[in-house]
Amino acid sequence: MTAVQRFLLVRHAEASLNVLRDDDVLPGFDPHAGLTPLGERQARALADHLPRDPAVRPPGPGPAPGPPVLLYSSPQRRAARTAEVLGAALGVPVVADGRLAELRAPEVFPRALTVREWDAVLEDRLRRPAAEVSGVESWVAQRRRVREFLDARCPVGGDGARWVLVSHSETLQAVLFELLGLDDALLHRTRFKISNTGVFIVDRTEDGCASLVVANSKTHLARTA
Repeated sequence: MTAVQRFLLVRHAEASLNVLRDDDVLPGFDPHAGLTPLGERQARALADHLPRDPAVRPPGPGPAPGPPVLLYSSPQRRAARTAEVLGAALGVPVVADGRLAELRAPEVFPRALTVREWDAVLEDRLRRPAAEVSGVESWVAQRRRVREFLDARCPVGGDGARWVLVSHSETLQAVLFELLGLDDALLHRTRFKISNTGVFIVDRTEDGCASLVVANSKTHLARTA
């Protein structure tokens, strides 16, 4: 069966929290972190690439327009800014949806954590998917809201839509697991590496069967270092 729907999943460009060192101290989870200068260049590089990419607007015979492109983003600053740049290049509006936000965590921790300790919290929550570890949203809850987003915004069908979803590493893990129908047990041994502005492409047929076409593509970043 021919793929009729396509998802382009994009992690936000490099943000200030992505350049912290292991021993740097976090007073809490910062949903407001902005892009670094490199992050701005990464977002522009992807914006220069996507409108010409046949994965977004495949060429077709005659003057008929290609499939619609719908752009949804996490409302958090680093993702919203990335999506703003992409939306301008694609000529489509950005629709913010809180269900694409990064995992929910306290903006002020009971005690400050180093980046290394925070990473350990993230690992622990994936080892115990149903548990709320240190006040952080559980994987099960995060995957549930992602499922609600997909059901509401990206219904299975034959309309041939191209969805561009701009989000965060942990949330995009959940999107990939949900689209591909992967079991939570795989978290113990299999996770997707998701780089800043890394692009994943997932195709879905009209019966809901999905396949991973591209994983963490970064070809657009060749000149941004």
